[in-house]
Amino acid sequence: MYRKHLTRQRGLALVVALVLLLIMTMVAVVAMRTTALDLRMASNTTVTRRAFQNSDGARVSLGPMLDAHVFYRGWPGAIGGSLPANVVFPVPVEVKIADATKMYYMGDNGTLAEAIKSAPRAVDVRFRADVNNDGSVDAADMFADLWVSRLGALPAPGSGAAQGAGYLGPGVGAAGSDAYVFFDLRSKGESVGNAASTTSADYRALIRN
Repeated sequence: MYRKHLTRQRGLALVVALVLLLIMTMVAVVAMRTTALDLRMASNTTVTRRAFQNSDGARVSLGPMLDAHVFYRGWPGAIGGSLPANVVFPVPVEVKIADATKMYYMGDNGTLAEAIKSAPRAVDVRFRADVNNDGSVDAADMFADLWVSRLGALPAPGSGAAQGAGYLGPGVGAAGSDAYVFFDLRSKGESVGNAASTTSADYRALIRN
């Protein structure tokens, strides 16, 4: 009798072990799927933030160039503009002006309405930075396309209205100083996995001459 009872117990232990093994397997599968989902979400967040940083960083880098462009009324001859070689003009190696014959301070490169269309006008500036110096564009690098749109111009507080020239509108004489030209800077940054982020900001350039 004792041996028969012991044999039955061994069979029950096998069934219990199989059930526990099945439960543990299901728990492991659920945990793996949850981990994979969390990893995918973290990766998506990372590339989205990277695209935003590319967009924001490229847009900020354009400020000093716009100041110089407004000051000298043009672009350097080294990049296809009309300014003489002795003009000191900051052009970072990461920044490429698409068409240096366009005068952004006059708005002849296009309007804001054209830039914000679903199929926007041609890119004005390309930003490409080889951060890890490996000679190729990859996830570690910064790259963005920018559109520069002239919004208008106003005399600075306390300045003479004669400044208006060529900035406030056609047919106005260019004398004096102290006026502002306002731009919309729109930047589309990209990252791996087709991630993209578009940022924009108003920029005010001071006319000092």
